[in-house]
Amino acid sequence: MTTTAIVLAAGASQRMGRPKLLLPHGSTTLLGATVTAVAASTVDRVIIVAGAETATAASALADIRVSAVENPDPARGNMSSLVTAIDYDSDASFFVIVAGDLPTITSTAIDAVADAARTEDAWAAVTTYRDRIAHPFILSRAAVDELGHLEGSKVLWRVLVEEGDPRVRSVPIDADAPIDVNTPDDYAELTSRYGN
Repeated sequence: MTTTAIVLAAGASQRMGRPKLLLPHGSTTLLGATVTAVAASTVDRVIIVAGAETATAASALADIRVSAVENPDPARGNMSSLVTAIDYDSDASFFVIVAGDLPTITSTAIDAVADAARTEDAWAAVTTYRDRIAHPFILSRAAVDELGHLEGSKVLWRVLVEEGDPRVRSVPIDADAPIDVNTPDDYAELTSRYGN
C-alpha cells in the first residue's frame, strides 16, 4: 500500500499579487519549506504539481523521492493538479494533499494523518488542528476516482469539509494549524513570527 504526497503549486497567487510560492522563507522559499517538510515524512514519493510561474523552482527541488510535473491547465482548479499528479503516478493507494503555501507544516502532522487514513482504510481524511481544519488532506484511490472529474476553486475544501460526507475521517492534531500564506498580511505574519 503506497502513499504519494501531492504538493499543489500551480495556483495563480491572485490575492498575493505576485508568485507567492517563490517568496523567501529561511534559506529557501515558501514552496521549498513546504516540500522539505513533506519529503521528511514517511510518504513513499512526493510530486510537486507546478504552474508556469513555479515550474523552474519545482524542478530545482526534485530529487530521488521528489518529482515535479507541470499542470497544463491550472485555471481548472486544484482537482486538475490532483489529476495531473495521478496521471504521473497511477499506482498509489493513498494521496496526501498539501498546499504549497504552508511553510510551517510539519512532517509529524503529515505522518499522523496519513497513518490514521491508511490504518482505517479511510475513503478520505482531513486534519483537525486545535484552531481549525487544514492540510494535509488524504484521498484514497476510490475517492480520487470519484472526485477527479470535478472542476473549480476550493473543490477539495467543499467536498471534504463543507459537505459533511460521513466517509471523511477527521484526524485530530494537538497543535495549531500551519500558517496559510495567501496575502501580503499572511506573509508579514509569517516573517514576524519566523523571520525570512
